[in-house]
Amino acid sequence: MVTEVALTPLSSKLEADSSILDTQTALQKRTVEGHGMDESDSEGDEGELSAAVSDDVEDDEPVPILAGPSSPAEHKRTSSIAEDVIGKRGSYGRFASKWFSRRGWTVDQRRNLGMSVSTEDVIPSAASEGSKKGQLPPKPESSPRVGEVGKEQQDSDIAKTLLPKLLKTTQILFGASRSFFFSYDYDITRSLAKRRTNASELSLYKEVDPLFFWNRNVIQPFIDAGQTTLVLPLMQGFIGQRSFEMDTNPPIIGLDGAEKSSMELTDLSTESADIESGNASTDHPTRKGSNTAKSFLLTLISRRSVKRAGLRYLRRGVDEEGNTANGVETEQILSDPNWASSSKIYSFLQIRGSIPIFFSQSPYSFKPVPQIQHSPETNFQAFKKHFRNISDRYGSIQVVSLVEKHGNEAIVGDEYQKNVDHLNQLNDSGLPSVGFEWFDFHTICRGMKFENVSILMDAIEDPLDKFSETVQLDGQFLSKQNGVLRVNCMDCLDRTNVVQSACGRRALELQLKCEGIDVSLQADQTGQFFNTLWADNGDAISKQYASTAAMKGDFTRTRKRDYRGALTDMGISISRFYSGLVITFTLPLPNTNITYIVS
Repeated sequence: MVTEVALTPLSSKLEADSSILDTQTALQKRTVEGHGMDESDSEGDEGELSAAVSDDVEDDEPVPILAGPSSPAEHKRTSSIAEDVIGKRGSYGRFASKWFSRRGWTVDQRRNLGMSVSTEDVIPSAASEGSKKGQLPPKPESSPRVGEVGKEQQDSDIAKTLLPKLLKTTQILFGASRSFFFSYDYDITRSLAKRRTNASELSLYKEVDPLFFWNRNVIQPFIDAGQTTLVLPLMQGFIGQRSFEMDTNPPIIGLDGAEKSSMELTDLSTESADIESGNASTDHPTRKGSNTAKSFLLTLISRRSVKRAGLRYLRRGVDEEGNTANGVETEQILSDPNWASSSKIYSFLQIRGSIPIFFSQSPYSFKPVPQIQHSPETNFQAFKKHFRNISDRYGSIQVVSLVEKHGNEAIVGDEYQKNVDHLNQLNDSGLPSVGFEWFDFHTICRGMKFENVSILMDAIEDPLDKFSETVQLDGQFLSKQNGVLRVNCMDCLDRTNVVQSACGRRALELQLKCEGIDVSLQADQTGQFFNTLWADNGDAISKQYASTAAMKGDFTRTRKRDYRGALTDMGISISRFYSGLVITFTLPLPNTNITYIVS
C-alpha cells in the first residue's frame, strides 16, 4: 500500500537535487528519532505523512520548490482547497475558469495534453496568423483590452498561491488516501485465471492489465525515455488478507449428550459394524486429543477501473464505449497461508458497476431524481458495448439489480430491464443470454431484516454453480470460472457490498467443503475474519467514489442490524450530501479520461 509520497520538482536539476537532499535528510532524522518507516507510521494522521510542499503560503510569498517528508511541526495546514476557493471566491473564480476549464486552455496547451482541438479553437488562431499577413481583418476581441496585463499578472500570483495546495492535495491523494497498491513480484491487476504462470522477461508495466493501471499517463514520460526501471504500476482499490483456522474434525453432540468428534462417531459406527460381523479389532485408530486445526488464508482484491473514473454524481451511468462509473472487479482467493503450490488455490470473481445507460443525478438533493439522457437507440448501443466488453472478459453474465421497483430508482431500473430483454431477443448480438434478477433490496429487507438476502442467494444459485470457480494446483488449472456476477444498486456501494459479501461467503463455504470442512459444524461460526475483510473492502471503495465509508457496514461486520447502524448511516448520508455541495475542480490527465478531484 502506498502510504507516503514525496513530490520532486523536475523543472531543473538543481531543484530536483535539493528536493532529494531534503527528503533524505528528513528520513534520516526520523530514523534517528526512532520513527522509521514501518507499518506503525502509516497509521498516523495527515500531518505525519510526507508533505510535498507547504500549503500555508501567503499571496506575496514565492512558491516553495524544496519538497520532502517533514515533521508535523514543519507543516501547518491552515486551510483546505475548498476553504480557500470559497474564501477567495472572487480571485480564484476568474483564475479557475481559465485553468480548470478546457476552453480556457490555448490550442497548443490542449494539443500538449492530448486533448481534442475543435474547429472553433483553430479558426481564431488561423485568423490571428492571417491578420499578420494582411489576409484577414483582425477581430475586435483579439486586440488588447484595458487591464489585461494586470489581470494576467493577478492570475499568475494566484497560481503561485494555489499551486502548493494542489501539490499537497496530490500528495494526500497518493499517500494519505491509502487506496493505491503495488507489487514487485505479483501481478495484482490480474485475477488468478489471467495471471501468467510462466516467468516472463517483459517489464512489469507491460505485464499489468491496462484497465487497472492507474498511473500509466503520469509515468508515461519515463516509459518514453526508456527508464523502465523507474516505472512502477499502481492499482487503486483494496487489498486485504485474513488468516483463519478450521477444525477438520469438529466436535459433534452424540446420542448420550457428550461431545464427540465426527471422526470418533465414524469410528464407533465402524467398530459396531465390525463387532456384529465378528471382525472386531483392538487396534482401531482414534483421533481423540489430536490437533485437527487447518490454517487458511483469505485474500480480497478489489480493482477499480480507470475507465469512467470520478466521484459520485460527477460520474454516473455509461459512456459511448460501454464503460460504466465505479466499475470494480473483486476477487476472493482462498489459499494455504504460504501459497504452497501443493495446496489448492481457489478464486472467485464478482464485478460491480453503475447501471449501463446514460443518466445523471443532481447532487443537491437527498433523493435526486435520475434523468435519462440521449435516445433509446443511443442508450442501447452503449448498453450492448458494455455487455460485450464483460462477455469478452468473463464469459456468461448474471445481473443482479438492487434498485427499488418503485419511486425514483425505478426510472433507471425499468430501462435496465428493458434493455436486457431487448439484448436477449436479438439474434445478431453475438452475446450469450444475460441473466437478470431484480431484487428490490429496500423493500424485501425492510425493517432491518438484511438476512432476507438469503432469498436472493437461492434465486441465483443455479447460475453461480454453472459459472464454477477457478482452482489451481501445482501451477495447473483444475477449473476456470466461466461467468461473472454483475451486481449494482444506484451507487454500487452499500447494498452492492452486502450482496457481494453474501456471494463471497457462499463461495467460501463451498470451497471449504471441497477441502473436507463443513462450516456448519464449526464451533465458531461468526466468521469475524470474513465479515471484517468485506466491511473494510466496502469502506475503501465507498471512500474512493463517495468520500465516505460505506453504509450498512454494521451488518457486513456483525451480520446484525440495529438502530445504531441506522443512525450511523444517516450521518454518512448527510456527509455524502455535503460532499456533493462542495465546489469541485477536475484535473484531467493527458490522453485519458481519469480525473483527479480536488475538493
